[in-house]
Amino acid sequence: MNTYRNQFIYQVFVRNYSEEGTFNALTKDLDRIKALGTDILYLLPIHPIGIKERKGIYGSPYAIRDYKGISEDLGTLDDFKTLVKATHDKGMKIMLDVVFHHTAPDHPWVKKHPEFYHWKDGHLTNKIGDWTDIADFEFENNPKLIELLTDALLYWVKLGVDGFRFDVAPMIPEAFYKVAFPKLKAVNPNLITLAESVDPWFLTFLRYEGYTCLSDSEVFNYFDMEYDYDNQVEFLGYLKGEKTLEELRARYRLQELIYPKNYVKARNVENHDNARIRFYTQSYDKTMNWLGYVFFAKGIAFLHFGVETGTNHLSRLFEKDPVDWTKLDPEMVKWIQGLAKMKKDPIFAQDDHYRVVSHTKDILHFEYDNKDEIRVGIFNVGDEKGVINTKLPEGIYTHCITGEPVEIRHGVISLTNRPIIFSIPKR
Repeated sequence: MNTYRNQFIYQVFVRNYSEEGTFNALTKDLDRIKALGTDILYLLPIHPIGIKERKGIYGSPYAIRDYKGISEDLGTLDDFKTLVKATHDKGMKIMLDVVFHHTAPDHPWVKKHPEFYHWKDGHLTNKIGDWTDIADFEFENNPKLIELLTDALLYWVKLGVDGFRFDVAPMIPEAFYKVAFPKLKAVNPNLITLAESVDPWFLTFLRYEGYTCLSDSEVFNYFDMEYDYDNQVEFLGYLKGEKTLEELRARYRLQELIYPKNYVKARNVENHDNARIRFYTQSYDKTMNWLGYVFFAKGIAFLHFGVETGTNHLSRLFEKDPVDWTKLDPEMVKWIQGLAKMKKDPIFAQDDHYRVVSHTKDILHFEYDNKDEIRVGIFNVGDEKGVINTKLPEGIYTHCITGEPVEIRHGVISLTNRPIIFSIPKR
């Protein structure tokens, strides 16, 4: 059993969460975030952003020049402390984004500790060509670097931060995790750790070039949970019409074979690096079914702020581009709330008796089974019509979210344009 699978992460970019783009504005909206069913509030990096080689007007929050500082446009340290306390008071935890693979090129360490960095032909550089606004660390033979980074994490933990999401976690060597994580757990044994793992293409490229890149299985030695990017090629391929849904289903099944039985994947269909799911589907109905998948598939649910407005516009990372909250979609909010409440059911935390069921139609179908029930989730991501065949027991059951009847008759279930989620009691 892994109770992270009963939880829900809500990802926020403070700058673009509101017109004000501040901690205080976010604090004022915590009741709405909590009402969605959020367990963990995850903030993109909040630190001062580099000036040198800056992208856009505001710059990327992933080009950091002070790991213990706060970007002035977001507010003060006291404002952040108020946000942390208010988040805790509402029964949620707060997680910060950690960017330990690189810094901004004008981080003070570049001059004070040039040995920390990756150099080529005498020039400060990075390993990934389009990441032009950052300078990469070189961890090998740099215990002082590991010490200072660990100290930065301890600083935030002592301020009440409950966990960290690590940017490109596989590119940080195991030597760091072996030193840092025991020290962090000594201060907070319940510290939450989420790894942004990478897709297979990126891992292959980095290893070919001779750079550090841990596999998902290696990452699970240290982290509580990690991104679902090992499926990213198939997921985006399906959305773009380049791959079949069965190829994606095969990836879900593979996860059951190659990871520890208590593995936790952050199931998400959009985040700050990827286009909105509505952009790909161009369909309200398909989008609703993908949101159902996020909460039902084995793992922790993960939503990117603003998805509940039904928007197809991903806010720009380097500019001021707030979400239009006047477009909040009542039906979508109601479904998210219902799904988050359902996610608390113990059956979603179990390690075994989980199936991915195939159909000839573009339907995602998952089942959990225990001594009390079979929990069924059917997600019409292809906007298919008609019926699907099933070997489930015939009968009339109750939809877990809407309360409407779900009927299995003559070995078929009628499809709808919304997720179909129900429980078959075992008598």
